[in-house]
Amino acid sequence: MIDMKKLLLILLCPFFLISQNYTQEFDSLVEVKNYDLAVKILEHYLSKTPEDVVLIELMGDAYGFQSQWSKAVVAYKSLLDLDPNSVTYHYKYAGVLGKLAKEERKLSGIGQISKVKTSFLTAAKLDPTHINVRWALVELYTQLPSFLGGSYEKALIYADQLKQLSKPNGYFAKAYVFENSSREDLAKINYKNGLYSLNELECFQSVLSHSTHLSMHVNSLHFLIAKACVLHNTQLTIGQQHIHYYMEAISSKDSKSLEEAYLIQSQLFKLQNNVSEALSAIEQALLLKPDFKAALKERQLILLLKP
Repeated sequence: MIDMKKLLLILLCPFFLISQNYTQEFDSLVEVKNYDLAVKILEHYLSKTPEDVVLIELMGDAYGFQSQWSKAVVAYKSLLDLDPNSVTYHYKYAGVLGKLAKEERKLSGIGQISKVKTSFLTAAKLDPTHINVRWALVELYTQLPSFLGGSYEKALIYADQLKQLSKPNGYFAKAYVFENSSREDLAKINYKNGLYSLNELECFQSVLSHSTHLSMHVNSLHFLIAKACVLHNTQLTIGQQHIHYYMEAISSKDSKSLEEAYLIQSQLFKLQNNVSEALSAIEQALLLKPDFKAALKERQLILLLKP
């Protein structure tokens, strides 16, 4: 007699192998930032299975990496129509829609903001423990002007929720809000508390292992941790590790630019008394943005240290 479980496994096995295959291909190409080839491969697979939700999601991810926000919006919206209770789809849809609205900077873009907030808030309600979503709400309410619903107070509410889920995330989120609202003293205190909370983790010395504690928004956190090390002139080697990881993983989805990362890297080198490397890093920042005022000022300070 035929074992139905074995028969089902045999029938489904090719699908799982194909799924695993294109997912691995996509991850490998994203790692080397070959997004164009990733899109072509996904288009090839989608031509054979156009209703494959995994493929559609990966395509949305690929469009996001390419900053093709309108195409990413279409991909994620089609998934959301299929599953309106998916936290992941709400999170990704709101994220790219927000990027599209910011890029357009027109009435049409402004009109999308309410949809962005609705999707993020829906995701937050669907999953009270979702760190990514709460970070997104912190950034959204911090960056939006008040006439569009921006609110530092609301941003701090979600930063407090993050703190309940993960102390490092919470402290660095609060530092981010206070810094953007020109409350530098409070920002510095929370940066310090963020570093202290990381030190409480036994795995702090391993960037990769404590990334699980930092969780989802890990690339933004790499930047913030490195900045905290600069502000408090402490754990500079750890700071270098974090800014290195940030620069390696940076994409159009990140809010901090590469030139800002080079500035932090330069400041870390300066604090380590490595003047030549500090100067090299700040020159890279200025190559990317010649009128970068903070980098120009930092360059002058570094030149004063040259023998």
